[in-house]
Amino acid sequence: MKLLRLFLLFAGAACSCTAVAQNINPPATFFSFDFPGATNTQATAINIGGKIVGRYISSDGVQHGFLLNGTQYKSIDIAGATFTDVTWINRYDQISGTYASSDSKTHAFVLTPGVFTRIDYPGAQTTLGFGVGDNGEVAGIAFPNNVLTGYLLKQGAFNVIAFPGASATLPTIVVGQRIAGGYSIGTVNAGFLLSDGTYKSITCPGGSNVFLSGMDPAGDMVGGVNTPDGKQHGLLVRNGNCILVDFPGGTNAYANGIATGGNIVGRYTDAAGNVHGFLAVGVGAAK
Repeated sequence: MKLLRLFLLFAGAACSCTAVAQNINPPATFFSFDFPGATNTQATAINIGGKIVGRYISSDGVQHGFLLNGTQYKSIDIAGATFTDVTWINRYDQISGTYASSDSKTHAFVLTPGVFTRIDYPGAQTTLGFGVGDNGEVAGIAFPNNVLTGYLLKQGAFNVIAFPGASATLPTIVVGQRIAGGYSIGTVNAGFLLSDGTYKSITCPGGSNVFLSGMDPAGDMVGGVNTPDGKQHGLLVRNGNCILVDFPGGTNAYANGIATGGNIVGRYTDAAGNVHGFLAVGVGAAK
């Protein structure tokens, strides 16, 4: 559980800097939702079929994954796990995530309809799974010898993903031949895109702590960014432009996933300090 908190903190640390990004134009339509009975609901991905996955915390303090298909919720718990985290769903309804087993080890996983696959990075006590591509490739991080290592699991082989010069690289999603996520160099956190073997840093003018968690086939990317007041906002990166994605009246927004057509899912905090999932339909101007 501590490692998942570490990931969320990496994606939400505050900083001070100057001016930032533009707001959504035209406005999107936002919907708030909660897993029934949950104390905390966070949407992490949406696929082209409109199915949404995420994580929630039940009243007993245990974390679970979920699938929302239309209006029907389904809890996702790996058998024997002490917690389950669900982070992505691809167009073929494959679901990726992380779980902790009773022996205190942490594993990545992929759920293909009817099939469960456990993923363990060689020599690591802890392996986290973030994104599963339509081709079945998995992006995540592991800690062999207690060293944070970004990886891409491709055709059964682990490939290290490391932004040049970075002290930490967190690949979160793979779409086709492109991988996105975040990296850290010193006190600077930024997003990255790996395409055709070339790494590109993704930043927003005046913003800081850019982190990317989702990408669609057209190349739109979503995640989070901090503004000079220390507040976190959801982020859409489209055609090189940074667009803020904030739930109306909410704070501390984060955009986790995006599907073709501009539908974005994520999380936000209400005035009472409660965390909810959101769906934003038709974000940004038409392409």
